Amino acid sequence: MILFLIEVFCIDFSNTLIKAIHMWFEFQIMKKIEAVVPAPKIEAVASAILETGIGGLTISDTKGRGQLERPVFASGRGTGVYRPAFNANATIMVVAKDDLVDKIVEKILSAASTGATGEGKIFVTDVAETVDIGSKKRGDSTL
Repeated sequence: MILFLIEVFCIDFSNTLIKAIHMWFEFQIMKKIEAVVPAPKIEAVASAILETGIGGLTISDTKGRGQLERPVFASGRGTGVYRPAFNANATIMVVAKDDLVDKIVEKILSAASTGATGEGKIFVTDVAETVDIGSKKRGDSTL
């Protein structure tokens, strides 16, 4: 238990230290937010994310298998039953400055969550650098 607490403290301290160094040298920390949500909720989630004022987002149709119940379809003349192996999901990817991450995550949660189990996941990771292909600019100015 003590080792776990030390590890958590070190991770938290290192994240704080990294943020302080970035702010001191005026680097912007960028994060990638990936949200996997059921396909019927994609329009509501995308609209909610765009309300934050970010420059854009990427949506991909995906399939997944989690705790959400998979639908059952009747086949033939109603004598057979088909249950797909995977649920239809959508994955939304956004890259944003660190100060917008909490706001974006809250918008996703408010648009997608009903409190039921298996409604999706949100992943937040660090982005080392971005490059705009057309303008060849680098860094947070590309967002």
